[in-house]
Amino acid sequence: MLILNSNKNIFCKPNNQLERVQTCTRLFFIDTLCFSTSPNRKIADDYRDIDWKQCNADLRSKQAKILWAFREKNDKKVLELQQALVRSFAARAISVRKVVTNDGKNTSGVDGIIWKTDAEKLQAIHDLKNLTNYKASPVKRVNIPKSDGSLRSLGIPTMRDRAVQTLWYLALIPIAEETADPQSYGSRPHRGAHDCVTYLSLVLSSYTATRRFVLDADIKKFSHNVSHDWILENIPIDKTILKQFLEAGFIDSESFSKAFNGFPQGEVISPTIKNMVLDGLKAELGEEFLITRYANDFVVLGKTRESLKIDALTKINKFLNKRGLALNLNKATISSVEEGFEFLGFLFREYLDSNRLKGTKKGIFLVKPSPDKVKKFRAKLSEIVKKRKHGHITLLINELNPMLRRWSEYYKVSTASRTFNSISKHLFVIIWKFLRTRYRKVPRREIVRRHFCQVGNLKWVFYGPPLSLVGNTKVIDKVTLFQINYVKIKRHMLCVNLNSYDPKNYEYFEKRVKRKALSEFSLKQMHERLYRAQAGKCPVCNTPLLENNESLEIHHIVPRASGGSDKFKNLLLLHKECHHQVTNTKSKKLQAAFRDSGIIR
Repeated sequence: MLILNSNKNIFCKPNNQLERVQTCTRLFFIDTLCFSTSPNRKIADDYRDIDWKQCNADLRSKQAKILWAFREKNDKKVLELQQALVRSFAARAISVRKVVTNDGKNTSGVDGIIWKTDAEKLQAIHDLKNLTNYKASPVKRVNIPKSDGSLRSLGIPTMRDRAVQTLWYLALIPIAEETADPQSYGSRPHRGAHDCVTYLSLVLSSYTATRRFVLDADIKKFSHNVSHDWILENIPIDKTILKQFLEAGFIDSESFSKAFNGFPQGEVISPTIKNMVLDGLKAELGEEFLITRYANDFVVLGKTRESLKIDALTKINKFLNKRGLALNLNKATISSVEEGFEFLGFLFREYLDSNRLKGTKKGIFLVKPSPDKVKKFRAKLSEIVKKRKHGHITLLINELNPMLRRWSEYYKVSTASRTFNSISKHLFVIIWKFLRTRYRKVPRREIVRRHFCQVGNLKWVFYGPPLSLVGNTKVIDKVTLFQINYVKIKRHMLCVNLNSYDPKNYEYFEKRVKRKALSEFSLKQMHERLYRAQAGKCPVCNTPLLENNESLEIHHIVPRASGGSDKFKNLLLLHKECHHQVTNTKSKKLQAAFRDSGIIR
């Protein structure tokens, strides 16, 4: 039996029955004490007075207890703790915050309601307290074009439904992490596509590797076909609430359709349920095969084509059929390592080289950006330059830089130096052509003087002149184009198969956040410097800055209105929501805490 030790904040084994009773009593006492003294148990008078750091600490404690109860196989206790979490002010506040700060914060559901003001957000937190008579609204279905020309259906729940789903996601995710397959990396905290890439690279590049054939398979319409009965029987959350999520139906072109199977893509809790539906696939395949999975995209490694075609496909289909799913056999391909295969936008292939023969290896194994992805990215860059050919140069650079940063951040874990150089060259050619067309009668030297500068040792850096803001005298400094060809290749360190909601693993995942901060390229230059200096964390809420795709803002410790400068030592990078709180809170306690932390003076 595992018990959460409140003194050491780790899971431990009680030595005897007396210690077990004492530990449980201590837990009950701590719960009672927290409930009566925690400042966030009572609804705050103002949304800006919520102590987010305390909320996150409370939530983390409740999630650790849910994990403890699940490991004890005490289903009744799990549900009790989940209900306590869902009713807590901390979880309700965090759920509303996640809804109003993510990418869909300005998109309404069928009711047309968007929470914008602090009063609306605070009222939403209050309304989530009682879900006894909760009934989910139908989702609004929209069709989004895919890269292959087909359409993907996306469901948009109401903001209230999103908040309720987020609440139950927070209650479910500790269990989902405990039951997750070891090599499942999609839609999971602290994991991502780079872990899939690193795992495949480690396995396939080894000279002792015996599994040199790869099955790349696709599940037929996963989100439309997965069985409601299987989900209701196997997903450990309140069945009444879960049934509401699954059977809410959707509205398309003002007509209502009831859902009998599947769930809409776009719901907050859907990715976690999707992972849990497929957990156990590795065990089904057995020791003969290796598998790595990113959400419902996966590849299976085997020793022969025949074993993959007969044994692996049979076992996978048997596993999926129990869940109402099936493979799309028309898209299933089996290839050798020498032939290469594409997965998650990367090309994995062993290139023949007689000088590198060793064991089962016949050459050098490399992971590169997929040629198709490179081609599409170049076309996108050309399209943007063409679209902005009559606009301000600075606006063009401001649109190109985030794209270049994100693309380099994703592919820098692979052998991508030549690709980065080719993209830089392509961009220079189309920009030069655009400038020559724009300034037909201007000498080349003058064009170079106006739009190219030297930054450090780098020459021919494209830049835009300062841009005055409309209706404001403030001027933005000149903006330079991000130099993708100088991005350093940084190999990703594979995430260990640990549960990030287990208190004894907190330190490991804290180190991963810090390590990620040291190699981040997806942010603006100053944001990037501050992000690294702060080890990737927001000092206000004490959570990773990039965790929920929240907007980021630069905070002046000493405000400019009070004589504060724009020097690095006077700046902090905060979540937009946290920055708004620091600027507007009237809480004396929060202000004192911010002063003690060096956030304000």
